Amino acid sequence: MILNREWHEKNRMPKNPTLQQKIEWHREHAKNCKCRSIPAKLLEKIKN
Repeated sequence: MILNREWHEKNRMPKNPTLQQKIEWHREHAKNCKCRSIPAKLLEKIKN
């Protein structure tokens, strides 16, 4: 697990995010940090 602390501090998930906000946040997170993968349930929604 490699945490990009600086990225996390600057890019917090919004409170009560919409589905689109979650998708955008997780896509950027995957590009900038390797601390965890995109949740399976969200990946299913992205693919549909």
